[in-house]
Amino acid sequence: MITIAANGYGINENENIELTHFLSYVIGYFVLQVVCIITTFINVQQPQAVPPTLPSMNVMGQVVTKSKRTTALQSITNEKPQQPILPVRILELEATIENRPTIIDEKSPAVLKYRTPHFRATATLKFPPLDEGEHWKIGWIQSCTRMDFYNSYGDSGYSSWEFPQLMSGQSPMISDSDGRNYPFYGSKSEVIELQGPFSDYRTIKVLMNDNFYPHITWDIPTSNERLSRLTNVKRHQRFYTWLVAMNANNGSILVLKTINWQMDLEINVDPTKPQGSRAILISNPIPIQPEILKQNIRIPTCVLYPPNANSAQILVWHPGCRLGEISQRPEIVVPPRCEYVLHQNPFYDHYIRHKTHTSVQNKLNGGSSSSSSENKINITQSSITESYCRLIYPQPSHSKPPSIPGNRCYNGVKHILEDHARLAQGVIVR
Repeated sequence: MITIAANGYGINENENIELTHFLSYVIGYFVLQVVCIITTFINVQQPQAVPPTLPSMNVMGQVVTKSKRTTALQSITNEKPQQPILPVRILELEATIENRPTIIDEKSPAVLKYRTPHFRATATLKFPPLDEGEHWKIGWIQSCTRMDFYNSYGDSGYSSWEFPQLMSGQSPMISDSDGRNYPFYGSKSEVIELQGPFSDYRTIKVLMNDNFYPHITWDIPTSNERLSRLTNVKRHQRFYTWLVAMNANNGSILVLKTINWQMDLEINVDPTKPQGSRAILISNPIPIQPEILKQNIRIPTCVLYPPNANSAQILVWHPGCRLGEISQRPEIVVPPRCEYVLHQNPFYDHYIRHKTHTSVQNKLNGGSSSSSSENKINITQSSITESYCRLIYPQPSHSKPPSIPGNRCYNGVKHILEDHARLAQGVIVR
């Protein structure tokens, strides 16, 4: 009996403990629920603070609409919205170099000639409607960024065609304009003008081509004889070509596409062989094809004004040394057509300068050693100045320009460059 009573008492005690634990859990649960309800009620009663600079945002801080997001960003940055981009559509764009080797011509007893394959660029565009008074020019601008052009004459020395601006580091590039329609490469198929008003999109096509056809003397450039001493010709040039739309009213330029291309060649010459069998092309006969860049290159200001490549080039003679060696007495045997490029360039102060050798003039016979095209021609001084001022400066200064002794480019180049430096802020390149 005692044992049974003890067991019954233990069972009742265990049941009481379990009941107590259960009630504690229930009470704790309800207390937590009450606390949560009270806290939520208090939070709802308090006003939600919204940043004063973002009135368009909801309670969660998310932007409601795209237009409101623009307003909010402007209020934060205080920046002006960008000007609308001209909606020009490029329908077709092609840039190629003829897939053929350079042609060598030894027919002349005075000079070696060669003709490189043509670089050609073609673009078809749709231009948007224009209002009354709007005036745009669409076309090609080209610059030379590097030129290594060396003609070796064995132990006698070597000559080099140079652009003083590039050699001295004054400018990273030089304009390759035809010289009468700055800053465009040419004046015919290379550029098209559109004037408003018209209400429909217009389809236009602009194209350009460029190649080299220089004359290189068989004999050294300071000689009056007609000996055969030429041993090697090496040329490496690089270019940027831009497809642009220019607002002719204010000079702003919109870059549409940028093309990068180059021309490399090397010719070995055996002066002991008879004329007609001396020269042989030793560089790769297949030219490197142009590259249409995915990201446009900004046009430097120096590309937009004179002098151009044909007016700035000089021929320097380095006597008694081989290619790569430094001559002690370099001579400028062919000065630039625009001699102002030497007046402003101390890099050539120690070079010997004299009038162009009669032998060089006779042998070259007007042949150019820089890049040339079918559309590049010489023009009068007045037309260059007038065309350039009309393009870049709507209101150029008309004061009398200072004269430069011996200037064979055109009078007033110094005046134009000073105006450009003063008014360059008006030329916008994007």
